[in-house]
Amino acid sequence: MTSVLLLSRNFVRQNRWLLLAFTLWPFLLGAFSWFPHHRATQEDVADDVRMEVFYGVVVVTFLTSTAIYNEKRSRRIVGVLSKSVSRFEYLLGLWTGAAFFAALYFLATCLSVVWLLGPSEAILRIETALLLGGIGASLWMSAAGLLFSTFLYPFVAATLAGGAAFVPLALSRPNVVLAPVASLLPTGDPLSADIRWTALAIALGESVLFLVLAAQILGHRDLTVSIE
Repeated sequence: MTSVLLLSRNFVRQNRWLLLAFTLWPFLLGAFSWFPHHRATQEDVADDVRMEVFYGVVVVTFLTSTAIYNEKRSRRIVGVLSKSVSRFEYLLGLWTGAAFFAALYFLATCLSVVWLLGPSEAILRIETALLLGGIGASLWMSAAGLLFSTFLYPFVAATLAGGAAFVPLALSRPNVVLAPVASLLPTGDPLSADIRWTALAIALGESVLFLVLAAQILGHRDLTVSIE
């Protein structure tokens, strides 16, 4: 577990400036809705949240999809795996770092909504649903991105992960097992207080399955070959 935490900390440290900028983004976007009247309507906030959730999930997916490629290019992955760190632990560390990134970002998104709409019991329920849904969707997407990035280039891996998550949105009633992200993301009312526990549990379970498959694939890859 120590190695997983160290790997996740390194992932966050490598992306710390992007994380800082990204956690400030919801407040900057909210400021445009708040000025010049010093208030924002619920419709404005809903539009902002819909955009922020989409950007958050996409950025986390691209970060994790490029993680293995960057580690191979710097040769760091060879050193890490030579220190009795299993491939599953290695991938779990990257995934945990992505989870921390997503948690901070969606927490900032929730705080910006409280700032714009004011604290209340109803807002707290909305924030809880938004936080859990955003993190759950990000975890599924990042795990899928890691899986595809074990044998594909980062951009292709991120695109396939996005396709697997968002293509089912074109269906009128997507199956929650095949498309948990479609159930977790606020495709309708982004300020809904409905927590989709089934979709969240399925997303977490499938994420772990993706990591197990990715570890098996990574175990059959020659990581000592230069990618330059």
